[in-house]
Amino acid sequence: MKLSVVSPVYRAELVLDELVERIEKSIPSAFNSYEIILVDDFSPDKSWQKIVDISKTHRNVRGFKLSRNFGQHYAITAGLNQV
Repeated sequence: MKLSVVSPVYRAELVLDELVERIEKSIPSAFNSYEIILVDDFSPDKSWQKIVDISKTHRNVRGFKLSRNFGQHYAITAGLNQV
């Protein structure tokens, strides 16, 4: 079974490491594979760079950057479209 977790990201550069760590710790062993999809909703801070850095060290993390701020619902939908 595969699990996909989608999270919109906006002004979250300081909490992204903690978010990924908590998600990874909470995934049950019943899932033989998983992915964490972080969608940068055109955040004004360095969230996108943080997502890029995290995805280099966590093979299950993928990032997507929206071209402008669409809001969390559209960011989640964009992430779900990547599954």
